[in-house]
Amino acid sequence: MLLQCRLAFVLVSSVLVVVTAVEPNTGVRLPRHLIPRHYTVRLLPHVLDEKENATLDGSVQIDVRCIQDTPQIFLHAVGIRVNLESIKVYDRGSKERFFVQNITEDVDNQFVILHIRRKYLVKGANYVLAMNFIGRLNNQDHSRGFYRLRYMEAGRPSMMALTQMEPIDARKVFPCFDEPDLKADFSIIVGRPSHMISVSNMPLYRTLPMYGEGFPGYEWDVFHRSYSMSTYLVSVAILESASWLSMSDGNVKLRLWARPSLLNQTRHSLKVARKMLDFYQNYLAVDFPLPKQDIIAVPNIETAMENWGLIISGEQFLTHEEGVTSEAKKEINTLVMAHEMAHQWFGNLVTLNWWTDIWLNEGLATYLSYVAVDQVYPDYKMIEKFVLNEMQKVMYDDALLTSHSVYQTTNQTEEITSVFDVISYKKGASMLRMLNELIGHKTFKQGLTRYLKTLEYRNAVQNDFWSAFTRQAVINKVKLPYDIKTIMETWTHNVGYPVVTIARNYSARTATAAQSRFLLYQDKNSSIMEDGNVNLWIIPLTFTTASSTKQEPNLRWLPQLSQAEKIADFNVSADQWVIFNVNRTGFYRVNYDERNWNLIWAQLLHDPQQIPTISRAQIIDDAFHLARAGLLSYQVAFNLANYLKKETDYLPWKSAFEAFSYIDVMLAHTPTTHEAFKQFAIGILTPMYQQMKVLGSNNKDPVARQLFSEATKWACQWNQTDCVEYALSVYRNWMAQLNDSAVIVPADLKRVITCTAIRHLNLSEWQFAWKKFQESNIHSEKDDLLAGMACTTNTSLLSTYYFMLQWTLGNSSHRLDSIHFLDVIKSIASETLPGRDLVFEFLGSHWDLLKFRYNDRPDSAIEIAASSFNNLSDLEKLDAFNSKHGEGDLISYIYSVTEANIQWMSKHYQPIDEWLHQLRV
Repeated sequence: MLLQCRLAFVLVSSVLVVVTAVEPNTGVRLPRHLIPRHYTVRLLPHVLDEKENATLDGSVQIDVRCIQDTPQIFLHAVGIRVNLESIKVYDRGSKERFFVQNITEDVDNQFVILHIRRKYLVKGANYVLAMNFIGRLNNQDHSRGFYRLRYMEAGRPSMMALTQMEPIDARKVFPCFDEPDLKADFSIIVGRPSHMISVSNMPLYRTLPMYGEGFPGYEWDVFHRSYSMSTYLVSVAILESASWLSMSDGNVKLRLWARPSLLNQTRHSLKVARKMLDFYQNYLAVDFPLPKQDIIAVPNIETAMENWGLIISGEQFLTHEEGVTSEAKKEINTLVMAHEMAHQWFGNLVTLNWWTDIWLNEGLATYLSYVAVDQVYPDYKMIEKFVLNEMQKVMYDDALLTSHSVYQTTNQTEEITSVFDVISYKKGASMLRMLNELIGHKTFKQGLTRYLKTLEYRNAVQNDFWSAFTRQAVINKVKLPYDIKTIMETWTHNVGYPVVTIARNYSARTATAAQSRFLLYQDKNSSIMEDGNVNLWIIPLTFTTASSTKQEPNLRWLPQLSQAEKIADFNVSADQWVIFNVNRTGFYRVNYDERNWNLIWAQLLHDPQQIPTISRAQIIDDAFHLARAGLLSYQVAFNLANYLKKETDYLPWKSAFEAFSYIDVMLAHTPTTHEAFKQFAIGILTPMYQQMKVLGSNNKDPVARQLFSEATKWACQWNQTDCVEYALSVYRNWMAQLNDSAVIVPADLKRVITCTAIRHLNLSEWQFAWKKFQESNIHSEKDDLLAGMACTTNTSLLSTYYFMLQWTLGNSSHRLDSIHFLDVIKSIASETLPGRDLVFEFLGSHWDLLKFRYNDRPDSAIEIAASSFNNLSDLEKLDAFNSKHGEGDLISYIYSVTEANIQWMSKHYQPIDEWLHQLRV
């Protein structure tokens, strides 16, 4: 590869230095000349500076070990001005001084290179590198690195300052070796106004006055030295008027910090945090090594971050109000806490070596969060829900031509942030669930412990992970036809996943299993090959039959080098159904010959409980996705769905609602067919809805309450008369209520009842919801009300739609917190076709401003708004948008989805229309 020559401009102190930088092409990774051992980082953010773009003063001292002779020091730094005169480099032992001649930059890779004058740093020696610098204190619209966040508390403006370093933003706070495998210990010193509080990864050691430094009223907080960790886990928070709850039982002190007005709403989350911390210590047989774990509830951020010893999370994930917060929201918050706690071991104690293996962090934390919540709160049935929430969700994304493998290469800096996606989180987690089922829960659990104890305070690559489980499987005498690495890498390295087609020979009692990549649609320009050994997997084929449902599933293997394999010892009688991939333990879909589909259908109509619950959900999900891909007729899928009249479990119904939702939006442009579809759906939904309604929202079973909530949502959306009348009655009673102390609207139904009332009634109902939104300080209630307000179909209120959208621009008297941006967009775009078109028009008119304020979130917004596009005029809208704004990659993706929807309408609309109308004859 050719070396690149470029001019670099580095602002050093107050002098602009222009140098010609001809640097060796190291790629996106730092050269391994120097390895950091310890940082002393001193940060003084000017949090009280009234200017929009404030600064932070800092100094860093890094102890390094020289691994290879070098005349240069490569560091990461972005947006930082280093004072050349302050730089000191000296030998730790001899104190010999090395002078820095100049500084150059590699802008693409975000390197700063210090050039040593006429000397080399020598292999085997230890050195100290120190410098002063000035960095940026960003605002909340650019919440990376160190940033300030403004909010209102008790009617007055307040402020906090926080860091967000993952994945590559520590370099925006201080010069450092900003790669996950370059771990070091950290001594953090933070300057803050004396009326504020600072928190960091480790406990506070002492506080010192800031004498003679030009900052009266400021103090230095000195924190204990940390354990070895990656730069992306370094964290600091400076809080104003904060209050906290503390729980010190056990070996770790827990504190949850929140605004005083929300403190009582965080009590449940603190209890959950303690239970999760205790669970992981017991389950993994590895103690949490730090003496404390702080958790900070932050207003107006959408994420949670697992910094070691200092979890920073959006308030909405930490607040709960009994009787107001829905069961579904409580469950989500519990999962979020379990996820961030899992990271304290997987990510913090043992860290990925490089971002190509991000799934080792995120997949493990995602899967183990379900394991933890299922153990601690068994009533939630989270292990079952994993299949719906994670596995089936990502099977949609992974069935697109735009998908990628779990293991991802990153050759450019800008590619690093893109690896944090559903494939890493959800598919990575699904791979781990499959491994757990293959080797057994005991071996899986012990393999995790072996992995942690072997690599604690160090870094891991994928092979380290497989090695730990391989060794444990040998010890436990687990027999597999292939080694674990060989099996699993067909799933982590291949793009997509297979559909296994089962063709039975009923007279010979045999079957053939054939694999091919499953795609929801095949692009005519696609070059994907399906022959030879391209994109093939080693597939564990579990199956059960009508006579063996009480036994362990049978297991056969479909090898990677075989597209089809005969199962000779199948031995299933011709009148018995067979179901493969029992409880969806494998990450694949299953298609059958028509006769077996009919046998399954007959069993579901006769006695669905003979088929495991997860498998019933899987059958519905597979059938409708196979039909969508053109591999099964929709008639078969709809016939199977008829059994739902006898279904009372959450999982199969949730699968059905997800499948129906796509058909619902595709048919929205065709009123007659859409109405016929809604009548079909109401016909199978009503028996379950009526049964759930009798039990009501007071049902003690949290999963049953969620099913009632889902049933009510869809029954009202499809205008089931009883549901609409119930919703209107409850909402009118709420409006007439004089005293807010009584609970009129059940928490699990507040969103659907508000939505239904506003869709069917008028302006006064909308204004009532808006008033309640303004009065509430409960995040979940505000979310429910906001979503409900978007449901109007009254054309006289279309201006209200635009009024709500204007809030997102931040320049109206009703400015919304930025966390509500996607909620507003999604709610308006998904409720009505006029709303969808209005959202798309709004985004096109204000794209540049929205991108500036919300970073990448408008990309998600336009994907939501265009997700139901399905005709040629919609393609013209996308062309016009791209011509105006030049979002080529984004619009190309949306364009391909729209083309797929057009293909679906062309191929499936007519047969669905005919089938639905036959039902009404």
